[in-house]
Amino acid sequence: MRSPSDAPRPPVRVVLVVVLAYIVGVVDIVAGVVLIFLRYLPDVQREGDQTVVTIWGAVMILAGLFVIAVASGLTRGRHDARVLASIAVGLSALIAVIDVFVTPTALWWRLAVVVVAGLVLIALWAGRSGAFFREAELRRRPGQE
Repeated sequence: MRSPSDAPRPPVRVVLVVVLAYIVGVVDIVAGVVLIFLRYLPDVQREGDQTVVTIWGAVMILAGLFVIAVASGLTRGRHDARVLASIAVGLSALIAVIDVFVTPTALWWRLAVVVVAGLVLIALWAGRSGAFFREAELRRRPGQE
C-alpha cells in the first residue's frame, strides 16, 4: 500500500497554475464583496440597479470560490479539476476575444488575458504536467498498486 508521501509532487508548472488560480479566486471574492457594497452608492440607487449589482457581486464571489476549489483539485492531480480549469480558462479567453469586438478599448489587456490563458492550458496539458495527472489518475484506480 502506498503512503501519501509516495505520491509524486506536482511539476512547477502545475504549482504555478495553482498559485495563479488561488490569487484569481481571492481577487474575485474581494471584488464581489466590494461590488455588493457598491449597491449603496447614490448613483446605483438612483438608477435602481441595486439588485443587478448585488447579484453580479454574488456571482463573482461564487466564481472565486469555484476557482479555489478547482485549484485545490489540481494539486491532487484530479483530472476533472484539470478539465474544469481548462474550461474556465478557455471561457475567460473567449470572453476577452469577444470583448475586443464589442469594446475595442484596452486591447492590450485582453490580449494579455488570451496569452495567459494559452500558457495556462499548455502548463496543464503538456509535458511533465500531463504525466503527473496520468500518474495521479492511475493511483486512484482500485486494484492498481
